[in-house]
Amino acid sequence: MAAKRRNLFLYLTLTCFLGIIAIFIVDGYLGVYDTIYVTAGEREQPIDPDYWLRGDQLWSTGVNWGEKVFFRHEVDNRRFSRYSAEVEASVWRSQEKVRDLGTQQVSIAAFKKGEVEWVVDTTELFPGGIAPEQRYEYTVVLKRGDIERKIIVFMNYVLKPVPAPPR
Repeated sequence: MAAKRRNLFLYLTLTCFLGIIAIFIVDGYLGVYDTIYVTAGEREQPIDPDYWLRGDQLWSTGVNWGEKVFFRHEVDNRRFSRYSAEVEASVWRSQEKVRDLGTQQVSIAAFKKGEVEWVVDTTELFPGGIAPEQRYEYTVVLKRGDIERKIIVFMNYVLKPVPAPPR
């Protein structure tokens, strides 16, 4: 009888240990995570899910006028069921919407990834009559369900020198 009691505590200890491991797996791995890739110029910058989980709300990048900024939003479904959501993107300045970039529906199978892409053309965003050597700040807002991601885009308006004609 004493041997059975000793094994009972061993089984109870093993069960608690496996329960703690299961909690770490469920809490740390399962869920829906998003990674945003911002390509401005020749550099692609990934914004990992950990950045958003830390509570940071804004990410920033810079670009010169006349260039395009490419956004790729990768949604990683780490759940046992299909995930569907509507992803919309828009450009804002001074709390006013400048333009919609579009809305796309994502439907991702269990433990798969899906992605949507947008392009921001800086020539369409600058207001008329701007002075050279100025810097403008826009916010690209990506919404996926109740989740909102904000990315600040600094745009420099620099006059490019005109090359001299060949002699």
